[in-house]
Amino acid sequence: MPTLKNFSRLLFLISLCLTKSYAQTVIIKDARDAPTPIAIQGFLKGSEVPELTKAATDLEAMLTADLIFSRIFKVIPAESFLDSKITALDFIKVDAWRQLGAQYVVRGKILSEGGQTSLQGYVFDVSSGKLVIQKTYHTRRSDIPLLAHEFGDDIVELVTGKKGLFSTKIAFSYVPPGAHGKEIWVMDFNGRNAVPLVQNGRTNMSPEFTRDGHYILYSSSSTIDWHIWKTDLNGKATQVTHFKGSALGPATMPNGRDFVVSLSKDGNSDIYLLGLDGKEKKRLTTRRGINVSPYPSPDGKKICFSSDRLGNLHVFSLDIETLEVERLTRVGTLNDSCVWGPNNDILFSGMDTDRAFDIFSMNHKGEQMERLTYDAKTNESPSFSPDGKLVVFSSKRTGRNQIYIIKADGTQSTQIQIPGDASQPVWSPRLGY
Repeated sequence: MPTLKNFSRLLFLISLCLTKSYAQTVIIKDARDAPTPIAIQGFLKGSEVPELTKAATDLEAMLTADLIFSRIFKVIPAESFLDSKITALDFIKVDAWRQLGAQYVVRGKILSEGGQTSLQGYVFDVSSGKLVIQKTYHTRRSDIPLLAHEFGDDIVELVTGKKGLFSTKIAFSYVPPGAHGKEIWVMDFNGRNAVPLVQNGRTNMSPEFTRDGHYILYSSSSTIDWHIWKTDLNGKATQVTHFKGSALGPATMPNGRDFVVSLSKDGNSDIYLLGLDGKEKKRLTTRRGINVSPYPSPDGKKICFSSDRLGNLHVFSLDIETLEVERLTRVGTLNDSCVWGPNNDILFSGMDTDRAFDIFSMNHKGEQMERLTYDAKTNESPSFSPDGKLVVFSSKRTGRNQIYIIKADGTQSTQIQIPGDASQPVWSPRLGY
């Protein structure tokens, strides 16, 4: 009966035997979209009390950090402002901001009453001089960051047509310093507020959010077998599957009711469609060998997955209704960990000619392949942000697994600073406020 250890050994033997490469073009892309210039002019206080002064300062810093993190905006330094004094919240001197090159100007006012802190947010379109956002946000006094995140989400939506990512979280498999077992942790989109969810003394890996963001599925080892478990965001965990053998790499379906997973319950590692109650709905592959790492298309009609059915481990797509299979990758070796993005493109981790793992992207037909990471050692487990604009992945470029975020074109890399060994990150859906 195949186990995770056996799978790893098989993959290693395959990697030693692969020497050929195929004539599928790989492009190293280095395109940089021009960020939108935006000025955050400041936040007035409803009253001159130390609490509000600190809240206004913190809020401006948090909103600035959020907009920079999004990679969508270039925040203009305050010392460059030609018109630094706010005389009226709902009016701007257009010529001064045009001369500075700003496309948008952000202002706000902080108020506090009855245990609540409020932000009156204002955004101006410099090209027209019009006030395009005027909205009041409320939160408890202890949750000032939420005001920045919610206001930032609306600013991103104004410019891109889609809400920002500031309510999202990232789950990951983690070995804290001095520990041995892998745990499941979750953190905010920017790496802050990391907390443990699963600390059961076993090896826990491959976290995956449910489509509503309320639970995280993951693979967890027992004495003999691997099973799928789920935990809520408070760490309350329950077992989902009870099959013999290995249950690895769950990925939730767009319908929110099902997930796909690789099971070895029938002797071979194959892909199955299961309900969130763990009951089998459909066996999707029947080919001998390794069939692992399934992930659904945005419409839920297909999955991508990895298989060694042709000798090398490559990425394939499968039609869930007809079970027809199409090969997608023809270059590299050990192509694995595919994810299907919201814009119908696919990411995967593959071993290139330099014998190191890197992140690649391609369209849903296996064409227009692009290399997103290079010369940085063992880049694996990519996951798209909900809007498809950013990618989170793990890399050993510092000597141990750490989490990085890049734009979907491979540019603007940022490391999330975590003291232990962090791998297999996955982005949540938008969780709201």
